[in-house]
Amino acid sequence: MKNYTITLETLTPVYIGSGMKITKKDFKLEKDYAYIYDPIKLHSILGISYENFLTNSLSLTDYLGRNQHFNISSALKYSISIGDKTIRKSDSIDEFLKDPYGYPYIPGSSIKGAIRTALLAYRINNETSKYARFKSQSIDKWRNNGRDIEIAAFGNPQDSKFKNLRISDSKPIPKDSLILSKKIDIFKDGESNNKLNLCRESICPGTKVYFDLTIEKDEFSIEEIIEAIKFFSRQYRENYLSKFNSFGKEKYEDNIIYLGGGTGFLTKTVNQSLYGAKTTKEVSQFLNKAFKWHKHYRDIEIGLSPRAKKCTKINGKTMEMGISRIRID
Repeated sequence: MKNYTITLETLTPVYIGSGMKITKKDFKLEKDYAYIYDPIKLHSILGISYENFLTNSLSLTDYLGRNQHFNISSALKYSISIGDKTIRKSDSIDEFLKDPYGYPYIPGSSIKGAIRTALLAYRINNETSKYARFKSQSIDKWRNNGRDIEIAAFGNPQDSKFKNLRISDSKPIPKDSLILSKKIDIFKDGESNNKLNLCRESICPGTKVYFDLTIEKDEFSIEEIIEAIKFFSRQYRENYLSKFNSFGKEKYEDNIIYLGGGTGFLTKTVNQSLYGAKTTKEVSQFLNKAFKWHKHYRDIEIGLSPRAKKCTKINGKTMEMGISRIRID
């Protein structure tokens, strides 16, 4: 058994969702912060006035602006910095995962999943004949039988090699490391769609997050894990990101991982290793079946699928979501 420490340094906002949403009825925008309130405490303070507010279309920002004499400081849960000035009082906010004490954290399963994807892509690329039968299948087929490709790489579920790689949940992350980031789609020509009313509580760039890593039976070496991570990030950059006109504005080292939600389909899959030059066609066909209203069949003409990379904007600077530098000691 060998024990290590994983250190992540967030380079762009990282979002791990709790599944909970903060609506316009739960937060107030003021200057550079969003103030999140406890609705039960608001009701106990404001009574019938609050009940009436819940039945109308006002945001909490507007409601409190009209009723500045209310003293609701005891109902404040926390405040969070606003990364993008285009965040609106009518937006909804996807909440970050937090422990029982209200501290954000990243589950070990999130980083283990990212490592698993990188290792699988790396092995598919290096052991072509072993995975040849999957390369001739459509994404639909091998995803429906996804366990088969995992078995080929790591063994049967009951004795999978990945059972010998254990990653703890992260140490608690300071509450003031959270920032609000708005979902933005960036297209090949550099045009963007920033009209989506979706914001996320994210870990702000420059935050260090720590995990405990235990490897038993020498199933994986740290060298292979790091090499797989570097391979996966290079592959994504060279085969996908390089096709965007905005490519090159940000340059990161190869020892990075894409973590959490809002990072894009290709950061979570091994399609580029499986299909090579056919990736755009295969992904386009798959996405067109899954999201017919988005007309992904047009992606083939563009030569890029998905046709939008997932970004956000912090302090006026557009950047991808979910990038962290990783170190294992």
